[in-house]
Amino acid sequence: MENTKQAEEMAEENGLDVEINQAYINIVGEEYAKAEDVEEAYNGEWKSDEDFVQYLCESCGIYQKISSYIRIDWEGTARDVMMDYSEDGGYYFRNL
Repeated sequence: MENTKQAEEMAEENGLDVEINQAYINIVGEEYAKAEDVEEAYNGEWKSDEDFVQYLCESCGIYQKISSYIRIDWEGTARDVMMDYSEDGGYYFRNL
């Protein structure tokens, strides 16, 4: 069950959208959700795990170091990387 009031209060505290805070609450549970943890864990909104993981690889420079003729299995890579992340409604969070 969504606790919109908690998400609204957290949004006031951390400056992130209510929907982002609600997604975090959905993942960790009302009793564990803290506004400061959302700020630390939030990694953006993505259409798929594969898009998210490709962004991670590109943003940290790993992808640029790989030869252009090497094909990456983004689906398999995403499956492995998502062990350290959670997603709800397209919002991605690092597991703290």
